[in-house]
Amino acid sequence: MLAQAKTKKEYKKLIAEMLSSMDSESEDKKSSTSSIKMMDLGNDTTTVTITRTKKK
Repeated sequence: MLAQAKTKKEYKKLIAEMLSSMDSESEDKKSSTSSIKMMDLGNDTTTVTITRTKKK
């Protein structure tokens, strides 16, 4: 899915949609939270970290 992105803006939009989808699939939306961190590296490379945390 991410390979379809032709620009960094499209890539970020797809990641946001995926993250939103992960949150909506949760059985109890208030039991966990997701976050995304993107870091641009050299040589046109971007690292993406998606974290899902269960709330206590």
